[in-house]
Amino acid sequence: AVDEVFEEIQSAAGEYKEVVSIDHSRLAAEVGATMPPARVYIFSDPEVNTSILQEEPLAGLDLPFRILAYADERKPAVLYTSAEFIELRHGLTGGNGLQQYHDALDVVLGELNSRRIDAVDVSVVERGYGVNELPSRYGFEETITRLKDLIMAEGDTIWFGQIDYQAEAAALGVELPRLTLLLFGAPGPGAKAMAEFPRMGLDAFCQKLLVHESRDGKVTAYFNAMPAVARMHHAEKALPHHVINFRMDATLRKATE
Repeated sequence: AVDEVFEEIQSAAGEYKEVVSIDHSRLAAEVGATMPPARVYIFSDPEVNTSILQEEPLAGLDLPFRILAYADERKPAVLYTSAEFIELRHGLTGGNGLQQYHDALDVVLGELNSRRIDAVDVSVVERGYGVNELPSRYGFEETITRLKDLIMAEGDTIWFGQIDYQAEAAALGVELPRLTLLLFGAPGPGAKAMAEFPRMGLDAFCQKLLVHESRDGKVTAYFNAMPAVARMHHAEKALPHHVINFRMDATLRKATE
């Protein structure tokens, strides 16, 4: 049933660029782990991304579009990231970019037959909520290379790809600072974290890392604090989330310091 809902999502988002499709439970099974069915679809509209990022580059941590199909008490459900979430987390003012995001997502969701479609709970979200940042003493490209090398050196990680937001904007004739989103994940630890909370497959897995260069040349890496993300999904007391957060922080600090 989750597969059927996921196929509906892919079909409804067919006019957009696919970034990555991740089948959490099947990837977990390949490494001997188990979790409920959960599949996330990440897709992109460069015009929408660029419009939002012109107001706040750090909103790139929560772009592009993503929708999760998952099993909730053995019944298929859909979870998505709303424009309201991005607005609250990044202090946006409800501009044209957010309206474009909302309208595009509304059309996609409107084509689904799922009986249950929910947005992520925003009751705990405020500006900067759950965003960790690490200043890098290296240049932009070297920081990205070091991050990728150390992340993949852990041995249990899959690289899902990256989005160069600056290049997307340049193709539209818009200037943005250097800004790249890295996407990756470790199916084994991820399965443990999602075993009781498959909803976290939307925001926490794959893991997202945004590398930003400010106008004065300072490079900073931004990523989600796992316990804070877990709290949005009512799962803040689960030990695996804290273990993953500690591991992620240690790896990224090694790459940037």
